[in-house]
Amino acid sequence: MRLNVYRYFIITFCLIIITRLFQIQVLNASKYKAQAREQQWQEYQLHARRGNIYTADGYPVASSQVRYELILNLKEIGDEIDIYKTLSQYIDDLDRKAITDAIEAGRTWLTLKNPISFETKKSLENIEIEVLRRGLSFKELYTRYYPEQNMLSHVLGFVGKDEYASDIGYYGLEQFYDGDLRGQLGWLLQERSASGDPIIWAGSDRIEPKNGSDLELTIDRYIQFVSETMLKDGVERYNATSGSVIILDPSTGGVLAMANYPDFNPSDYKEAYKDEFIVRNSAISTTYEPGSVIKGLTMASAIDSSKVRPLSTYNDVGPVWFSGYKVDNWDGKHHGLETMISILQHSNNLGAAWVGTQVGGKPLMEYFSSFSFGNYTGVDLMGEEKGVLFSQFPLREIELANASFGQGIAATPLQVAVAFSAIANKGVVMRPYIVKKIIQDDKEVKIKPVILNRSISESSSETMVDLLTQAVSGGESKFFVSKKFKVAGKTGTAQIAIKGGYDENLTNATFVGFFPTYRNFVMLVRLVEPKFPSGYASETAVPLWMRIAEKLASYYSLASDINQK
Repeated sequence: MRLNVYRYFIITFCLIIITRLFQIQVLNASKYKAQAREQQWQEYQLHARRGNIYTADGYPVASSQVRYELILNLKEIGDEIDIYKTLSQYIDDLDRKAITDAIEAGRTWLTLKNPISFETKKSLENIEIEVLRRGLSFKELYTRYYPEQNMLSHVLGFVGKDEYASDIGYYGLEQFYDGDLRGQLGWLLQERSASGDPIIWAGSDRIEPKNGSDLELTIDRYIQFVSETMLKDGVERYNATSGSVIILDPSTGGVLAMANYPDFNPSDYKEAYKDEFIVRNSAISTTYEPGSVIKGLTMASAIDSSKVRPLSTYNDVGPVWFSGYKVDNWDGKHHGLETMISILQHSNNLGAAWVGTQVGGKPLMEYFSSFSFGNYTGVDLMGEEKGVLFSQFPLREIELANASFGQGIAATPLQVAVAFSAIANKGVVMRPYIVKKIIQDDKEVKIKPVILNRSISESSSETMVDLLTQAVSGGESKFFVSKKFKVAGKTGTAQIAIKGGYDENLTNATFVGFFPTYRNFVMLVRLVEPKFPSGYASETAVPLWMRIAEKLASYYSLASDINQK
């Protein structure tokens, strides 16, 4: 009886073992193979080179600098050498604890976290202690490098880390073109020992990385440098809090320069990111009430819709009430009978409001929309805002009056520059763009200019060029513009909107214009809260615009056109 019991237990035990082995070796074989492989093999990332970024004239403004991870073979080096003491003579930020912990744990291999430069690598390769030299190896990787430091910082953005500690672009071109720039990681599958060290002789599987694409910009390095240098000087000279300069090629939409001040160093983005305002591109991501520059677009809308002609008149005899609100001119002065030319020359609020009422609320907003207001321009940068237009019709009288001279609506500096580029470009609105080529190995993709729409007719645009030229030569800007070149443009001194109204002491000062004879660039200058000698655009933004424009005239070898017929 007892023998039968033993036999029963033995048979049962064997059946359990056989069943369990069947589960492990047959039913769950793939699961345990995967676990074993995971423990036995280690995947290593092989870094792709992030694409370089070049200006239109071939200068690198963002590149991938080769750096090296230092790998220590602790068994090869042995314990007779103080590794930390020796290596710290070459490496400033050496991790002493990591070395000590690895030695105490009996590790064979240790990869130090902080990458070293090529120069440090060469020094270590020539170290006199042979046993230490034999125990060092190096793994190549890349870090982002901005050779021009702060220049183009808002256009470029910067490269940081994502949640997986992989490189990723933030802001600007680095974010917008991250998929093109980053390339594709490669992988190395390496067998490792029980202690976690790689078994070099065991072989490996390797997938090579694919390097990222390079970008060639429409930005001209010299024009960008002049813009940034003079903008910084202008912000400081006129005691402004910040400013922007945008220079476009009106015939293509290509951005020749885009500058903001204050700026930052993309290589030190962690410090800059403490104040998000500093890293945001104000030229595209900050909307503001443009003020009197809008009078140029209101006039263009009225000319194109045949509501007025250049010599049509408005009798300016005093303030006008709209929807129960009194509206007056910016300086409180009144000029009697005004033509459309003199309305622009005097930057007459009441005249602009009258012109806007001739067009009508909904048609005027449609014209503004055709100039890019209230829409994304499509510029290839992250963070663009589309601004604000009235969309509920019919407009109240006060809404239409205010919109006609640039209040109650909002736009980015880029949208204003795009709108005036359309006037310079025969009424055709071009999509602003910054990247003109994407280059991968020997292949390149050229980015072609894109027509967004026609805002006004060619004849209307030529009429407006003439009106804007007379607005400058006979208006408030005439004392500050060039004696060598005709200038077409419009100032805007806009009070800054605050809760419940406007700040009477602080302004946004804007001037946007171009040389009508040449039209090879349209430039916008915006100063935020200038205080010296005043807050007026004619005394701040205009002279800054002119100093930059004269540099461009020399750069383009433009001949004087004053007194030319």
